[in-house]
Amino acid sequence: MELPPADFDGAWKYALDHYVAPLLELLFPEVWRTVDWQQPVIFRDTELHQLDPDVTRGKHRIDKLVQVQALDGSPRTIFIHLEVQAQRDATFAERMFCYHAQIFVRERRPVISLAVLSDDQPGWHPRSFGYAEAGCVVRLDFPTVKLLDLDLAMLEASRNPIAMVILIHRDPQATRGQPAERLRRKLARFRAFFDKGYSAADMRRLYRVLDQLLRLNPGMHATVRATMRLIEQEETQMDTFVTSIEELAFAEGVEKGVEKGIEQGRHQTLQEVVLRLLPRRCGPLPKSVHHHVLALSPEHLLDLSETLLDFTSLDDLQAWLTRTCPSG
Repeated sequence: MELPPADFDGAWKYALDHYVAPLLELLFPEVWRTVDWQQPVIFRDTELHQLDPDVTRGKHRIDKLVQVQALDGSPRTIFIHLEVQAQRDATFAERMFCYHAQIFVRERRPVISLAVLSDDQPGWHPRSFGYAEAGCVVRLDFPTVKLLDLDLAMLEASRNPIAMVILIHRDPQATRGQPAERLRRKLARFRAFFDKGYSAADMRRLYRVLDQLLRLNPGMHATVRATMRLIEQEETQMDTFVTSIEELAFAEGVEKGVEKGIEQGRHQTLQEVVLRLLPRRCGPLPKSVHHHVLALSPEHLLDLSETLLDFTSLDDLQAWLTRTCPSG
């Protein structure tokens, strides 16, 4: 039976927005130890996309450019270029070389280039690119991790949220045309969220990744939701997981509505879905706060639609508004 395709690109883009440090710790520990994680981590994706505008046009790859401080006792900026590649590409190594060179030319700072190969072809493993001509030699060797090569037992034992993302990533590759097995794995992964003791925020993020990657036929959705509610009740006794499966499903619908609003340019849609969810977390909104939310850009509204799930009071919302758009 044909199953809906997994949204690998969307899931990894979302995961990297939240889990760059855990990914480096799990997959590139030497790089992780190089960074001072007490200092700000600055995402420079806009500049990265200016180097290659095609990066956002469905190329089955996700790129991230991160500015960090080195952990060596002196203030020193390093740039980490991380690419997740979902399919075999004969030009991949050359592209890594070109990005590395362009970032260095632009920033004049050390650049660490890293590749995560998330494809399903065991024989493909690019690690370098270079050339030699008349005594002039140029070469880039970049660390690469192939997700297919990772030990499943190690991933299953880890509490690192990226380990769970990788396990979920590998599930749709292993269950093509097997709806019953995909359903079983989706419920097993959801139960594992509780077994590993993830925070509520991590559960919400991993739930989104789970839905993007382990997609099922519409007729199976009711069964999945009902079973997830039972798992939640069994695992938490209804008193420790601060966001229930019903609210997760609601938030998922909100995010889809928000994304649709962005795509169609309907700012009003964005405002409506966020203002619908805010009172559930913060209580009634004062007029001044209501107007402040109405003045937010579509991008800020999209960010707020997720962030507000961690709010417990109106003070949390007001603090977020002050940090995000203090002139609002």
